[in-house]
This record gives sequence, structure tokens and C-alpha cells, in this order.
Amino acid sequence: MSRRTILAAGAATAGVIAGFPYVTRAQARTIVSTLFGGVYEERYRATVLQPFERKTGVKFEFKYGAPDEWLNSAIINKDNPEIDLPFLSLPVAMRALTIPDLFLDLTPEMIPNLRDVHPAFYDGYNKKAVGFNYIDSGFLYRKDRVSNPPRSWRDLWDPRFKGQIVLPDVSGGTFYELVMIATLQNGGSETNITPGIEALKRLKPNIVRWYKSVNEVSGIIERGEALIAAGFAATRAYAMVDAGAPVDYIVPSDGAPIGVLSYHVPIKAKNRNLLLEFINFALEVEQQKNFGNAMQSGMVNTKTALEDKVKARTAPHDKLLRLNWQAIQPKFGEIAERVTKEVISG
Repeated sequence: MSRRTILAAGAATAGVIAGFPYVTRAQARTIVSTLFGGVYEERYRATVLQPFERKTGVKFEFKYGAPDEWLNSAIINKDNPEIDLPFLSLPVAMRALTIPDLFLDLTPEMIPNLRDVHPAFYDGYNKKAVGFNYIDSGFLYRKDRVSNPPRSWRDLWDPRFKGQIVLPDVSGGTFYELVMIATLQNGGSETNITPGIEALKRLKPNIVRWYKSVNEVSGIIERGEALIAAGFAATRAYAMVDAGAPVDYIVPSDGAPIGVLSYHVPIKAKNRNLLLEFINFALEVEQQKNFGNAMQSGMVNTKTALEDKVKARTAPHDKLLRLNWQAIQPKFGEIAERVTKEVISG
């Protein structure tokens, strides 16, 4: 993704906004945030940003790039943030929580809609951030060639899947989740990944290859080079389904890893009240419903009722895998080195 800053068009009027305790009425108001491009940006703008612009006259500016860059900017510019509202993905978001005196503690008094957010996306962030949406990952498979697909992570080790599976490597997306699933299901822990390493070694007969980018997967599966992709995002899987590919998707019964984007408010943000107002707006049922339906994404507000088709394609809250990222992230280097050396190249 090329780094660029795009000024989002917004209405110029500054209307009177009722019903929110932190509204400010400055004539020219801007929020600088972060964002990933592509379809996500398109639908986020249409269902969340533009309605807020029309309501308030606020304008948005965005920093593109990578979450590590955005967090580093927040640290370096702690006393004078250049990014008003970092919108961070896992696991960088969890690292952000460990940095003292950087981000604001969020409360329902500040953001009333926090009361309706599922605990995984608020309490799970130590109440220093709140998630906006989530996308689950599970098993993509060729339904025309796999009559009995895996239903759980444990099923991947079944000999019937010999030579059929592709998995993500270090840069492939859900690599760390895969390693921790193998670790925790085989008696290991965040501080002892050896059981997971040994389990992945036992899985090798079933693995065709380790992919470096999720963009590789659709071609691999459609050409029949592999029949199952584990840790593959539901939104990508259903895009293939809708395009007519002979594939289907399964949410693992023992938990689906999730990608989450979360809001973090710098303690020294100059427009704090405006940021809180926007977050509350983004968490309202109307915006949650509209974005969720457009993106076919799970949402954090428990009162959100998605369309039946979208609901059927989204892992419910009780099927999501919750990992202790604050304990795992310091081990990233060791995990990547050991799996690469002992399993992928071993």
C-alpha cells in the first residue's frame, strides 16, 4: 500500500448536534485518522464517515501505511499527536495498550454506546480502546473434492487431509494464531511454544505449502494445488463463493481467529471530545448495521441485527477465538524463528 494522505470531502456546515454530551461547535473541525484502502475504505466512508460528515460538518484526513508505523507515530508525537485517532489492527493494538500514558481510558460516560459493545472488544482491550468490526478466519475448501471437510482445528491433523492443506507463513496473515492454536491445544502456553512446534511438525504430511500472501490462496485452491486453506478470512472466502468458485467456508468449532480494527484516543489529543463523539457514532446500531451488511463483517455492538445472509456468513461472538496478545506479542521473534527453522524449512 503506498503511503498517502487523502482529504475526505465533507459538508461545510456546522450544525447544532443534540443528544451527545461532548459535542463541540467549532466551525472547522478535522479528524486525522488511519485507514486501510480498498473495499474496506470504500464501505467505511459510505456507511460511517460520510454520514458523520453530513451530520456534523467534520472533515477527515487519513494516514495510510502500516499499523506499526501509526503506533510509532503516536509514541514519537505523544505530546502533540499528528494522528488524532489511530485505527489499529491486532496484534499491534494490544501492544499499544502496554505503553503507559499514551492512550485514554474509555468509559461509557464518555462514549455511551460502549454499554452495548461485546466485552471481547472493550474489556478485552483493558478499556483503553474499543473495536469497530471483526472478520473471522476459518477453513476454505473445495466442496467438489472434499466431501468431509475439517470442522475444527484438531481435524487438520487427520490423515485424510494428507497433501491437501495450505497454511500461512510468517507474512501470510494468521500465522501467529495458527501457532498458538497448535500450542494451546497440545498443552503449551504463551511462554512455552514447544508443544505447538512439535504438533506442527506432525502436521507436515498434510501441508502442501506455506503461503506468503493471502492473495496467493484463491489461485492455489482454484487450480487444485491444494484443497483446503486454513486460517483464511471469511470475507475473501465468500467473495470466491459469490464469484462461482466451487468452494465453501467453515467456521472452526473450536474458535475462529479474528481481525479487528480498534479506536485509540491519545491522551493529549487536542480534539478529544470530537473523537469521542465520532466513536460513539461509529458504534451506534445504524452505522454498525450498515457497515456490517456492506462489508459482510461481524460487528461489536451486541444490538446490531445484520441481514440474514450476512449473519449466516459471520462467526457469532461466542465462536470467536480470544488470544492473550499482550503475552504473545513479545514472543513474535522466537515464534517466527523457530517455526521457520524447525517446521517450514526443517
